[in-house]
Amino acid sequence: MKTLFPSLALLLLLLAGCSKTPEAPPPAAPLAPPSAEIRSAAAQRGKAIVTEAFSLLSSNLQTAIQHGGVSNALPFCSLAASPLTASMASKHGVALRRVTQKARNPADKVNADELSILRQFEAAIPASTNPPPPIVTNFVASTATFFAPIILSKELCLQCHGVSGKDIAPENLAVIQRLYPQDEATGFKLGDLRGAWRVDFPLATLSAGR
Repeated sequence: MKTLFPSLALLLLLLAGCSKTPEAPPPAAPLAPPSAEIRSAAAQRGKAIVTEAFSLLSSNLQTAIQHGGVSNALPFCSLAASPLTASMASKHGVALRRVTQKARNPADKVNADELSILRQFEAAIPASTNPPPPIVTNFVASTATFFAPIILSKELCLQCHGVSGKDIAPENLAVIQRLYPQDEATGFKLGDLRGAWRVDFPLATLSAGR
C-alpha cells in the first residue's frame, strides 16, 4: 500500500500532462452578401411596407392632433404606435421596427449593426438634396434586412423632436418627460436623420414567384 499512492499520483500527473486544453471553436464564416435578385426584391417590398406603415401611423397621428393638439398625440405615440407597427409586421410576415440613435422609446435604441447603417445614411445626407437610398444587407443566415432612412422633413415634427424652449412648447415637453423619463429624442432640426425603418425578410419569401 505504501507504493500505491506515489504511483497513482505519478499516473495522474502524466495524464494531466497529456491532456489538451479545449480549443475555442473557429469563428463563424462571414455571411455572403445578398444576391442582386434578393436585394432588388427586398428593396421593392421594403419600400412598399414602409410606405404603408408610415401612412398608417401618420393618419392616426394626424387624427390625434386634430382631436387635441400635440399634447394629445404624444400619448398616442406612447400607446398605439408599437401595436400598429406590429400589426403591419404580422400582415406582411416580416419583422418591422423603427430604430434610432436617439431613442424616445428605449425599445427603439439601435444596436452596433444598426448604428453602422445609420452612420452610412448620415454620411450620405450632405451629398444630395434627396434622402439617402435604402440599404439591403444581412445580419443572420436566411434573412435579408432592409433599412430606409427617416428624415425630419416637416415643421410639425419639431414640435416633438426639436429644440426645447424653441420648437417644443413647455406643456408638450412636460408630457414627453412624463411619458418618456429616459427620452433622448430632442434637439433635432429639419433635414436631420431621425433614425431608420428596419424590415427583416425570411429569404424564402423573397424568392422568385413569392
